[in-house]
Amino acid sequence: MKAKDLMVSPVVSVPLGTSLEEVARLMVEKRIGSVLVVDGEGRLLGIVTESDFLKERGIPFSTFRAPVLLGRFLNGDQLERLLQEARTTKVEEIMTSPVHAVGLEAPLKEVLRLMLDYDINHVPVVDGEGRPVGIVSRFDLLRPLQAQV
Repeated sequence: MKAKDLMVSPVVSVPLGTSLEEVARLMVEKRIGSVLVVDGEGRLLGIVTESDFLKERGIPFSTFRAPVLLGRFLNGDQLERLLQEARTTKVEEIMTSPVHAVGLEAPLKEVLRLMLDYDINHVPVVDGEGRPVGIVSRFDLLRPLQAQV
């Protein structure tokens, strides 16, 4: 099995300069755990995951999923301050770069090795020009097992 057999495509990507608010909106709308960051030619530059929000800026990603719930624990000023920071923080400020990516023909063993060696949950799949064409998440690794059951 190869990366192209497991990847989810198309992939969701954003250009440099995109706000964290927009990234969070995309992740919630599309129900995905990561967004890729690309340059003007569409080449992969970085990746942002839910955990990057808290790790780098202290903005809980759950703020974007359940602001009403969080409103019970944060007063209105605190919640507004977090949301304002998300509006003004750009994706390049928290993205992970360089990204551990594979080509379409990479064997599943290579995808697994990257996930385990770097403790990551998402491995982008790129074409020969470095443009993302898909992504493999840990969840995607369960699909072949489902076919066996």
